[in-house]
Amino acid sequence: MNCCASGTGPCHLSVTDCFERGLKTRRLKPFSTVGPRISSNDGLWASFSLEASEGRVTALAFECVSCTTLIACCQALVDLGGGGTVRAALHFTQATILDRLAGIPVYKRDRATLAVDALRAALMVMDRERSVEGAA
Repeated sequence: MNCCASGTGPCHLSVTDCFERGLKTRRLKPFSTVGPRISSNDGLWASFSLEASEGRVTALAFECVSCTTLIACCQALVDLGGGGTVRAALHFTQATILDRLAGIPVYKRDRATLAVDALRAALMVMDRERSVEGAA
């Protein structure tokens, strides 16, 4: 467990630590809900997969292009969102990552936005799947 998952308040992660954990996380098999690949204009992409139960994110993983900063941003979201509520995960923003992940250069901060957009896309897929199941 890391400081973000402990729920003890704001924490500060290093890009290097998140990158190293992220290399392992992005090798996980995707979970049952898989979001679409979200791409940026400069060729970067990311997607998240997740499991959720009773309004909580119970498992979270990602895939992305090999960019150290993007891997670190995606891992920061895994650290922040795993075990938390779906509602809280929907409210993550670029600032959520940048407040906790120190050392991202200004010219690479768009990676945080890409990671958040990819997570939201997976959460929207989950919401649609549950709506279809509920209608059946």
